[in-house]
Amino acid sequence: MKYVNPLSFLEAVHGGPVDTGNSAALSLLRKKMLAELELSDDKQLKVNDWVFNKHQLLQFFDQLSAGNELRYHAQIAADPVLLHFLETGDITGRFANNPLYEEHAFLKFISPYYEPLFTNAVLDSLKHQRLQNTSHLFANPWLLDGEHTTTSYGRIFRYLRVLEEQVKIVITKLRAAEVIPWKELSVFANITLIQQLNVLPREFHEFRSDYGICLINLGLATYRDDFKNGMSALELVGKLHTTTYVQEEKERWRLKMKGYRKEQRANRSLAQWVGHFIGPLKPRWISEEGAGTLILLISALVFFSMMSRIITKKPQPKATTEVVYFTHDPTYQPVKYLLANLQMDAAYTLNKYAGKMPETGDDVYGPDLMAALKVPFRKTTDTTVSETAEEQLTDSKPGGTESTPKAKSAPRQSLHLYNRLIAPAIAMIQTPDSFYSCYIAPGDSAFVPLQLTINQLYVYVGQNWDGSMEARGAMDDIRAYRVKGFFILPYKNSKDFLKESSLIFKLDPNYWATSNRNIPIEIGLTDSTSLHFNLLENNAAGIELEIAN
Repeated sequence: MKYVNPLSFLEAVHGGPVDTGNSAALSLLRKKMLAELELSDDKQLKVNDWVFNKHQLLQFFDQLSAGNELRYHAQIAADPVLLHFLETGDITGRFANNPLYEEHAFLKFISPYYEPLFTNAVLDSLKHQRLQNTSHLFANPWLLDGEHTTTSYGRIFRYLRVLEEQVKIVITKLRAAEVIPWKELSVFANITLIQQLNVLPREFHEFRSDYGICLINLGLATYRDDFKNGMSALELVGKLHTTTYVQEEKERWRLKMKGYRKEQRANRSLAQWVGHFIGPLKPRWISEEGAGTLILLISALVFFSMMSRIITKKPQPKATTEVVYFTHDPTYQPVKYLLANLQMDAAYTLNKYAGKMPETGDDVYGPDLMAALKVPFRKTTDTTVSETAEEQLTDSKPGGTESTPKAKSAPRQSLHLYNRLIAPAIAMIQTPDSFYSCYIAPGDSAFVPLQLTINQLYVYVGQNWDGSMEARGAMDDIRAYRVKGFFILPYKNSKDFLKESSLIFKLDPNYWATSNRNIPIEIGLTDSTSLHFNLLENNAAGIELEIAN
């Protein structure tokens, strides 16, 4: 049932504003329109996109003079987002907060127009995975009466059950050893779809639980050949709002899958493992073990060739140290709490959308952590160097990029970090009494200052930044501090990289009192799966570098 707002229609016919309270003016306009209709060849009145025959036109004026409909149309016309949606079916935002939208008589009036548009828009947003549209539709005032709510939910349920059956068919094919690329499977298992299902009202809670079971079965059917994506399917279940039973089943199978992975790795030789990894690329005439052995030999030759060059030109960090720094310093517990939360998925958000994306140089974690500590920045005893470090720290962005006006000459006593990844990175510097971070966009670089003390560098890499996500719990001893801002998805081995690949820099005060240099370091990939640091110069003067435990 197409909605036509009489105010817009009458103004288009009249060529200007129409006083709907003037019955004589409306009667005259009615006669004019009927006369034009009778004179037309096809006995139809056409005005812009509207087309009326004689019966429809008479019915239009009869409804216009009945009850409160004219008042309802006026209120709809005053809400441009609602009017646009009723006329086009395109949702562009939130409706006005109008008490009229809760009146039973208004809901009975608008439901026949609103229901098909609303349901079609929901189904379209689910089909094309447009999260913003789904959220707008269910966050807006509910403009359906009981009868039309049942009709709408019925159509949405039918679509979702078809989706569930499609997943079950795919699972059956995987169990029959049919090879299906993960790109095709990801249509059923991705964070956008999970967030859309979570937006649906409580009437869909049972379906969410059923779909959670489907995702568990999809992970089980996938993980033996594709462990990473099989586990990611299970991790999505943890983000879906389901019953407790489904979450318990997810956790039980996750532990079993990890146990199988350990057993599989223990029983497979290195050559077999490499051969299995490149299976789709190897020639048919060579076995997995043969292909793996060949790849290992080539890799060894390339590795020794590269290492022979690196050893002669770059300073080498000390072997992994067992020393734990900062144990008795103010930053120890807050940074430990921050890193622990960044390494797990135990976060939630009350907002439906993140704020604006950070820019290169933004300090996303430092201000909150230091505000909780209420510890002032400790200046070094060397005034020449401390002025440079303090100027960088008190700048609006702690990591000025190469393109900023302040970076006409490269900042001294700092790390120059190059992000060679396709994902953003957040560099974090911990000292005994200070902490600051620096967001670095993909392919960008930034300067991060160092202090004349122990500096520990951590790098947090991920995808889909959400600045509104918060840790589930605050620190036990500093209740005001709660980590805010997470990447929704990891990138490669980013969680292990954050934990196991931090660097410790100790600076020589005498050297840095006169040196104007900085330390260039690249964040990149050693292969297609592993993140690494790469020192871009061979000057080790004034630096004692360690790989932290």
